[in-house]
Amino acid sequence: MLFQIALQTTFLNGIEWAIELSIIVFSLLLASLSISAYLKTRLKKIAFAAVAFALFTFYLLWEFLEEINLVDVVNAGIAESTVLLCILILFFLTIVKR
Repeated sequence: MLFQIALQTTFLNGIEWAIELSIIVFSLLLASLSISAYLKTRLKKIAFAAVAFALFTFYLLWEFLEEINLVDVVNAGIAESTVLLCILILFFLTIVKR
C-alpha cells in the first residue's frame, strides 16, 4: 500500500515537472518571439512585452529550481513578489503605451 502511494506520488511529481518545464520552454519561446519582433519594428510597446516575458521566464525557472531544491534563498518571497509586480507593470505599459 505505501509503495503504491509512493509510486503514484513520484509519477505525479514527474507529470508536474514536465508541465512546469513545458511552461518554461513556452515562455522562452514567447520571449524570443517578442525580442525578434522588437528588433524588426523597434516599437517600445514590444520592448516592454519582451522584457515582461523574459522576467516571467526567469520567475518560472527560479520557482522550478527552488522546487527541486537547487536554489535555497531565505527571503526569496520578496524578490519573487517584486518580479511579479514588475511583470504586471510592464504588461500594463505595453497596453497603455502609444
